Amino acid sequence: EGGLVIDMRSMDDEFQFQVVELNGTTCVDVGGGALWADVLERCVSEFGLAPRSWTDYLDLTVGGTLSNAGVSGQTFRYGPQTSNVKEIEVVTGKGDTVVCSESQNCELFFGVLGGLGQFGIITRARLLLQTAPDMVRWIR
Repeated sequence: EGGLVIDMRSMDDEFQFQVVELNGTTCVDVGGGALWADVLERCVSEFGLAPRSWTDYLDLTVGGTLSNAGVSGQTFRYGPQTSNVKEIEVVTGKGDTVVCSESQNCELFFGVLGGLGQFGIITRARLLLQTAPDMVRWIR
């Protein structure tokens, strides 16, 4: 009661999908409305890479699962999805767009990840990638 549901499908902008290399670490920038299925498919098919941790049900949004801590089958090895995020862009309740990470606006960064949407809406996430195993192929 009194809650708010936001449809993030319009935030799934393919122009927000970009693989970047930062200080020897490979990451992907994706919109908060991107589905994990689409992120995984593009990473594996186009780059031979995969996020270190993703959700077991792939038809959920990146922003949504990061807001809920993102526990998955890879958690035992790589930690929850929230432990594999380098940076997020957040729209706060005041309407400000803020980029945050462990070293920049860190209180908001840690509050939003797993914060159930109480501190802001994730509009972009920078996720850690790793080389996909040789036998992995995207078939759907």
